Amino acid sequence: MKHIRFINLLFVPLLIFVLLSCNRDEIFEREQYKAVVALLSDDGFNIFSEELEFSDGVDGYIAASCGGVLPTTEPIDISIVEDVSLIGRYNISNFDTDAERYALYLSSDRYQIEKHSITIPTGERMGRMHIRLRTTGLSPDSVYFIPFRVNNFSAYEFNPKKSTVLYRLYLKNFYASTKDGDGATIYNQRGKRGITNTMVQKKVFPTGSNEVRIMAGIKEFQKEEELIDRWSIRLIVGEDDKVTILPWNTSDYGMKLTQIDGNPDFPNTFSIVNDGYNTYKTFLLRYNYVDPDDGNTYEMSEELRLQFSERDEY
Repeated sequence: MKHIRFINLLFVPLLIFVLLSCNRDEIFEREQYKAVVALLSDDGFNIFSEELEFSDGVDGYIAASCGGVLPTTEPIDISIVEDVSLIGRYNISNFDTDAERYALYLSSDRYQIEKHSITIPTGERMGRMHIRLRTTGLSPDSVYFIPFRVNNFSAYEFNPKKSTVLYRLYLKNFYASTKDGDGATIYNQRGKRGITNTMVQKKVFPTGSNEVRIMAGIKEFQKEEELIDRWSIRLIVGEDDKVTILPWNTSDYGMKLTQIDGNPDFPNTFSIVNDGYNTYKTFLLRYNYVDPDDGNTYEMSEELRLQFSERDEY
């Protein structure tokens, strides 16, 4: 009799375990087959980012996807609205009261959306909403967002954690991208400042379809607008790969510099150089500039070099 009671005591929890396991399997199977819709984005603050060229008309998009094992049996129409409050939440959560670091709402005159909706056709997994953007003139020093949220949808279930998206715009050209590193592409620099050899890493910022911005000499980049205006110079690449060097700020407050042409080693050009092992994007620059801190004029000769793969550019 004791053995029978002991067997019964073992059987009861075993039965409960089996029932719970079956229930979990059933729930898991239901979840697998359930169609759940979500806006595509990274985790965290639901950011979806794109790298776009400088242009007066370039296409971007946001997208929605539908999960689940079985194909959908009806189209899913998703109404999208813009919600600027999402940027405010992002800024406060990340930077508190440090307003200088706040992300910006991309001005509405910078983009057009023909239809604020996404449709996932029957049997398909994804749909898109196209955005036509004007990126010419945007600053590489700012973070730009367009904030969206789902207003309503026509079918199935929407993941509430993925019903908003911050569309982030990165800027790029052939020479640099704001998506690299801390908002700039890092080139290796070597050269001379006066008679002193230099070898540093230099941040290169895309500022237009054929131009970039750097700090003059060997000045380390700092994000303060005052320092950018006083120390920055523009490198404009012409069709013949000849580089024109100009102050970033053309007022009396900006950098004072003179481009020096005719140097065979630093001829103010951009080129693609292959040394037999690696391929490099290469600027060879020669200019004189007045140091804003000490007022002295320095002769600057510098090579800026970035290793890259031509295959990755296309």
